Amino acid sequence: MHEGVPLVPVESYGPDDEVVIIPVREPPVCGEWTYDDAELEEPRFVARRIDGIATPESKATPIQPIRVVADPKGATKTARAVPTGAGAPSVGAPATPGGTEPVRPRTGEQAAVSRATRPTVEALRLAFEQTPGDTVRALAYIGLLEKKGDAETALKVIDVAEAAGGDLFALTCARASALGAKLRYDDAEKMIRAAAKLRPDAAEVLLQTGILSCRRARWRDAVEPLTLAVALEPDNATAHYYIGEVLNHTDDKKGALAAYERAAELEPDNWRALKGVGIVLDRLGRSTEAAPFYKRAREAQRA
Repeated sequence: MHEGVPLVPVESYGPDDEVVIIPVREPPVCGEWTYDDAELEEPRFVARRIDGIATPESKATPIQPIRVVADPKGATKTARAVPTGAGAPSVGAPATPGGTEPVRPRTGEQAAVSRATRPTVEALRLAFEQTPGDTVRALAYIGLLEKKGDAETALKVIDVAEAAGGDLFALTCARASALGAKLRYDDAEKMIRAAAKLRPDAAEVLLQTGILSCRRARWRDAVEPLTLAVALEPDNATAHYYIGEVLNHTDDKKGALAAYERAAELEPDNWRALKGVGIVLDRLGRSTEAAPFYKRAREAQRA
């Protein structure tokens, strides 16, 4: 539908005065953030066309766009994006025990740099359109769409990726997740069973089984599959987050805190995990420590 409409470079200003250069088919004039909390502050988004920068020649834009972050000291930092979401590699970090020691969130500058290294939805879309059969690119795009609450588009992307010859097992698991996000639980369960026939011992099958139980509020049913998923993939941030959900809902506050913290260490911009840390700290009477995590959760969800 947009073929023939030229790509143009756009300079965007987001949270923490982050400056982002992305290719789009027409300059955006407005935008909005989404939250699941009505009391959060009204966000702002500004974007403008950049003059003096070459327009991309085609939609085959790299998956790793360069973003520029303003340094408080007047310098400029540049970083190339690292793919995130489903299918992306994760790097482990030492777990923080859920005891009484203060939990130390990253500084505002560290958070801004982390946001600056993430690919945008537009960059992932362009990369996916370039090679729709590339499962890693497809999963990165699908994962970010689901995080942004657009499960409907994610399902359409899965259809295209399957037709282009993408990995059937990985895409079936992704479909289960997207269907669950749309509250189509029975359909999601069918996809999990289909994935289990392809790879019965895979961690992703256990993870999706646990996630679906959480979405159905069957917290105790989620314990075993999520625990097994973490045993197979200790650096899986999503599994740690959902274990945190289970423990929080079954009133194991210290266990929930440790799980949320681990998820946030593995995926520092996981706003749900950050919010979970804040909620549990509040429940433990540590409201002063909780406040920075709520702030980080808001900033991460805006990005």
